[in-house]
Amino acid sequence: MQKLSLLAVVSCFFIFNACHSTETVKPANLTVDSTNIFPVTSFLRAQLKELDTLPITPLYVVSQNGKKDSTWLKREDIRKYATPFLSPEIDSANMQNLFQESSFLDQSINSYTFSYDPKGKLPGSIHLNHWDVYMNPQNNLVTRIYLVKEEDSSGENITRQLTWLVDKWFSIRTISQKQGQKAEIKEEKMIWNFD
Repeated sequence: MQKLSLLAVVSCFFIFNACHSTETVKPANLTVDSTNIFPVTSFLRAQLKELDTLPITPLYVVSQNGKKDSTWLKREDIRKYATPFLSPEIDSANMQNLFQESSFLDQSINSYTFSYDPKGKLPGSIHLNHWDVYMNPQNNLVTRIYLVKEEDSSGENITRQLTWLVDKWFSIRTISQKQGQKAEIKEEKMIWNFD
């Protein structure tokens, strides 16, 4: 019974977002046997497209080595920070065979959380290894997206975490660690809604 009510909520979620998105997203046909993946990449592109129309000056805040600095950005500069997270395309067509979904209602943050993890070993070209989509249970709107990409390059492990708070800001946390050395953490945040 809980699965059926969760499926009903998720179906409403896809239909509602399809009606209110700036890009066309078709509602998914959910079944118990398959994973339907929320079209994260299309959603983020729609957020960027909407941001292009706003009469604002975004604030860029960077924190590294215990120091924090900020500067104003041109609105179009935000796209360059978001671009690494727009690939690979996250949707059912591209990720359904590679990732599995788990979901739950987290009452502590009043949100449905849809988490996606690999079903097995991923192809070497895919550095994406986890993402979460958070949805408000009262209005069925996505409130936050969290992505994790990880790669090894020349003996250095680099983890990039994107946290996107819908219609407000996004942050990128980069954790770089060379073998046998302490990890370096850099946090960058782009804010366009100060309410």
